[in-house]
Amino acid sequence: MTPLTVEHDLETVVRPSQDAPLTARSLSVVIPIFNEQEILRQTVTTVLAGIRPLDLQFFEILLCENGSQDDTLQIAQQLEREIAEVRVIVLEEADYGKAMRAGFLASRGQAVVNFDADYYDLDFLASALKVDGDIVVAAKGLAGSEDARVITRRVVSKSFGWLVRHILNVKVTETHGMKLWHRSVIAPLVLQVGSSKDIFDTELIARAEWSGLAIRELPIRTEELRHSRSGIVRRIPRTMVGLVQMRFRLRAVHAVRIRPELVTMSVPAATRIAA
Repeated sequence: MTPLTVEHDLETVVRPSQDAPLTARSLSVVIPIFNEQEILRQTVTTVLAGIRPLDLQFFEILLCENGSQDDTLQIAQQLEREIAEVRVIVLEEADYGKAMRAGFLASRGQAVVNFDADYYDLDFLASALKVDGDIVVAAKGLAGSEDARVITRRVVSKSFGWLVRHILNVKVTETHGMKLWHRSVIAPLVLQVGSSKDIFDTELIARAEWSGLAIRELPIRTEELRHSRSGIVRRIPRTMVGLVQMRFRLRAVHAVRIRPELVTMSVPAATRIAA
């Protein structure tokens, strides 16, 4: 079949009505975890409680452990033994991007949402599952969003978004943070992403937009569950270099916007989850 050449498809949306139908009946939650012993159990418990009322036929929570030096792995494995919907993926190297990639490739749901152990929003998930699109982005910089983080984090986030849009020539407001992906259309792109660490999802979103996938954005409220443990200011030079290198490496991809072919999915048989 000849691929269909398409243009950008980006649309900002308001939250859908409560009566809107789900766009997927199965869900994978991908959570990269690194040194999260203090909050991991609470995170999984909260996410689990938020998903169970949804009218899904199947869901799973993938804990992608990558190089933790505390008891994170042991706690994750204990949760896996206790909760049927939890699966643990283990990577020896501490790499956020590789952890996300491993989770995406191991996912079995029709939709995949990525959360962090300290940054997740069940209201966003419930709304995103009712949005008609290939990808739904939780856009912190969108009109109608509320960002309750410290001023330094807000400034850096806005600056990074501006850099991404201008260096990579994309329109999407946000490339970091929570996103709901429909697996059948992003699966081929995940395999093509060469970036890791902090800019894995930036490259994946850029490839998705260049390929003409339907990207929708939702306003959200952002509030830190704890202060950031990473030196965000120190990451700026490394991230800028990574973005420029990505731009030159992906020139050919950007020049030819071809929508990826759908991947046939098999959804595990499961008993319908009671609301």
